[in-house]
Formats: sequence, C-alpha cells, structure tokens
Amino acid sequence: MKVLVILLLLFPIASFGHDLAPVNKPELAAVLGLLTELATTPAGSDQPYIVRIYAAPVSVGECEGTVASCPNVRLFITVSNGDLDEVPVLYELPLQKGWQFNGWSSPVTVGRTRMASFVLRTTLPDSNIEAVARKSWHPQTFRVLVSPASSSYAVR
Repeated sequence: MKVLVILLLLFPIASFGHDLAPVNKPELAAVLGLLTELATTPAGSDQPYIVRIYAAPVSVGECEGTVASCPNVRLFITVSNGDLDEVPVLYELPLQKGWQFNGWSSPVTVGRTRMASFVLRTTLPDSNIEAVARKSWHPQTFRVLVSPASSSYAVR
C-alpha cells in the first residue's frame, strides 16, 4: 500500500488544458462584466412570473463633480413563466445615473394579461458629486408592469 501511495506522489496525474478564445462581443462583455442583480421574485411570491432585475453601468468611471459627468446605468428586466425550453423576455428601461429596487407591488391585470408589478427609483453615485449638483438633482420613481407578452412603466 505504501508503495502505491509513493508511486502516485512521484508520478503526477497528467491533465490537459484547453485554450479559450475570447468572445468578440464587447457590448455583451461590458454588460456581463459589470452586471449587478437588483432583485428577483422571491419564492412563494404572489407575482405571476419569474422576474429578474439587473443594473449595468455603460462604463467604468467616476463622477467629476456634475451629475452629467457620472456614467449612465442600464436597467434590464427578464420575465418568464419558468417553463422548460422557454427563453425569458428581456426589457430595458431608459438610461439613468443609477437604480435602486424599492419593492414589489401587488400584481395587476391589464386587459386579459396578468402583470408582475414593482417600483424602482433612480439614484446617484455616493461620491464625487458637488453638494450643489446633488441638491438640485431629483430622483424619479418608476412603477413597472411586466409580463412575457408586454410591459409598461410610469414615472413620478
């Protein structure tokens, strides 16, 4: 037995590596590399679909005092029934300086379509914005309704 253990230690097990080629899709790489999940429907939720909400800055950078100098952030929403072989539907809200998930609302029915419902709020980065610029900026609240068939939002 000792001989077998010694032989195994002396002769390393051969393993072969494989090179990976980079995927030449810069926009996809930027989104996936910077993506943050803000929310997903919790187990046992009364929401009628599986909804996932993601934020991804369009670039890595800092604000330079003004709100306009801050990088924009994309907001993506995927919606699915959770069925096998189903491809989730992807929606995108308009660019903002930042996003915060505020919570789920009661689902609603629009026409004959049951819609998941939630609220988001625009935000600013925590640093590098002058006090005067921060004070003059006003967040917006988005109420979003989504289903695999349609979506809509209202801004307050």
